[in-house]
Amino acid sequence: MLSIIIVNWNGHQHLEVCLNSLFKQTYKDFKVIFVDNGSTDDSVRFVKDNFPHVKVIECQKNYGFAEGNNIGIREAMKDSEMKYIVTLNNDTMVKEDWLEQLVKPAEQDKKIAVCASKLIYFDERDKIDSAGDFYYKGSLKVFPRGHGKPDTYFKQEECLSACAAAALYRREALEEAKLNNDYFDSDYFAYIEDSDLALRIRLMDWKCVFVPTAVVYHKVSATTSKLKEDRKKFYSVRNRIFTIIKLYPVSLWQKALKNPITYQKVKSNLINDFIFCVKLFCNVLVSLPKMLRKRKIIQKNKRVSDNIYSEWQNKFSIEEN
Repeated sequence: MLSIIIVNWNGHQHLEVCLNSLFKQTYKDFKVIFVDNGSTDDSVRFVKDNFPHVKVIECQKNYGFAEGNNIGIREAMKDSEMKYIVTLNNDTMVKEDWLEQLVKPAEQDKKIAVCASKLIYFDERDKIDSAGDFYYKGSLKVFPRGHGKPDTYFKQEECLSACAAAALYRREALEEAKLNNDYFDSDYFAYIEDSDLALRIRLMDWKCVFVPTAVVYHKVSATTSKLKEDRKKFYSVRNRIFTIIKLYPVSLWQKALKNPITYQKVKSNLINDFIFCVKLFCNVLVSLPKMLRKRKIIQKNKRVSDNIYSEWQNKFSIEEN
């Protein structure tokens, strides 16, 4: 048994395609939990009228992708027979055997806790959105492998982390990696929360794999495109800093924060906007005590040594193009 969590914010135009594709799955043992983040369009009414078997949770405000998924996961966890949690973006269409293929590796190997789907552009179906997350070589920046490239990814293999636009998580691993009452870190709101969760799970000595036969067509940022560009940049850079503070040894902080790729991205987009930079700095500074408390929990409970970071870099780094 598994639960599929769909977080929605004013995504009515995507829901018919997404939900219709879900209910054509060859794998039948699943429930759908639809978490609406205070939409002002007709999303909730549409789901209730057309998919009455879907569990709808109506939020009174937009909690963001991270907490929206947490709300759905907490609901799913009430069922003691729920074995897996699957997160799925509302702007997707899944192939008929997607769930069947996604579950298969986790059933075959009990150490696999995260399965990453093959995400393909909805309108360009020979082009990859994500084939599992990897590092850029020489840096600690996590990125979606293959993004924007032709689809040449046909091998099931271990990857660093998974894009939560379409990913499977083992229940036990989510519980072990949980921080207080959070699975995804609710302080992130949106962006980087999926790599943060997958790395926390990895620190508990679980594996993550890319499943090339679990195919999902993704409209890519169709919901988050409603956010202003400066907010996207803010969340992305800030949350990457949060992840470094929480997860990485202090000895790697300088490399993670100042490596050429990350530094150039910050410099080219943010340094010239003084107000934006001040806002970012102040937010990180104010949040630092909370992030350090989370770090203490994570570092205390992890089941691997600090050597794991070198292993990850060696195993999951590829050249930047």
